Amino acid sequence: MQVLFQFDVRTVAVFVGMTFLIQAAAIGAQAYMIRDLKQYKGVIAALIANLVVAVGLMLRLFVDWLPDFLTTIVSNILFLTGPGLYYIALSQFTGFPYSKTYVIGVLTAALLALLYFNYWQEDLGRRLITLSLGSVAMVLILLYQLWQTRKTALRFSANLMLIFFLVNATFLIVRTIFLILDPPQETFSLSPAQSATYLFSFGISFFWSIGFILMVSQRLRNDLMDVATMDVLTRIPNRRATQLFLEKELARARRNHTEFSVLLIDLDHFKQVNDKWGHAVGDHVLIETARFFQSMIRKQDGVGRWGGEEFLMIVPDSSPDEAHVLAERLRTGIAGLCYTSGSASFCITVSIGVTRANENEEIDEIIKQADMALYTAKQTRNTVSVSG
Repeated sequence: MQVLFQFDVRTVAVFVGMTFLIQAAAIGAQAYMIRDLKQYKGVIAALIANLVVAVGLMLRLFVDWLPDFLTTIVSNILFLTGPGLYYIALSQFTGFPYSKTYVIGVLTAALLALLYFNYWQEDLGRRLITLSLGSVAMVLILLYQLWQTRKTALRFSANLMLIFFLVNATFLIVRTIFLILDPPQETFSLSPAQSATYLFSFGISFFWSIGFILMVSQRLRNDLMDVATMDVLTRIPNRRATQLFLEKELARARRNHTEFSVLLIDLDHFKQVNDKWGHAVGDHVLIETARFFQSMIRKQDGVGRWGGEEFLMIVPDSSPDEAHVLAERLRTGIAGLCYTSGSASFCITVSIGVTRANENEEIDEIIKQADMALYTAKQTRNTVSVSG
């Protein structure tokens, strides 16, 4: 079959190597910008992965000037080390366990085969088949890790990378078949398999790094959204996120002409807990209380920390009577809990103000009615008060 695209392979190899270097520089710049975020592991490993592939490509260019061991054995092992390091980088970044034994095993098997087919039984075709099979092994383990990653909050970038590496794996398998059917006679021959390999590597150099950079960027975005919407202490929505939930529920009530309930909850005598047991114990109480509230609501309900020791709960499609029943369950549930932290062991109570919200009201009016009901409940404490 006539090769449809002809080019100088050495020149393309130079461009591919330079591209990997440029992508390494991009990842390096990103690593520098997030250097203080110690939880972002794996970025340096991704940087090194690009560098070793670039070095491997550059070594191949000096086949006529450098020792055969460097240009054949070392360069090919570097080709395989790159995706192996990328697998480790991805695993470290996502927090999934990874197998160094697998990577080392593939590299060791490839090294032994390359040495054998270079020094004991010289066979260029089998060396390239060894390299291709090693690449398939590395890409398969990457696919497995990406399949796990797509089930996390990074699924968007993981899915994009998964598609790319599926294409990559398919190409490598087809390449191996072509190498078996049409083994090249020299290193930089223009066989279809060799030509496609260098052309495809040019694309790999972009998708490889851009995919990882996109994953880092997505995690940064997710972390920023978490900081903006989640209460740092209790890990439930903060006041801003809770108000947004309330606004959306009011908009839904106006569209559907329905009503919903709002519960404003305050921990009784919480200042005494801080004064007597310390703020660490007070924080423990807030955390456990928030956890209890989350366990008591439905999927469509919302609860957030409104401020200090106050919590706001939004209960869609509920009548005042239903909201009152829920409030009583919350009140009695909290009263039955005992908090233990170190030498501290005590119980607390809550006061709850309940109000009905409908399509004709505004957010400020709803909150004001809940606050007035809570004020009434606080007169006796450990009480539920319903407005109106």
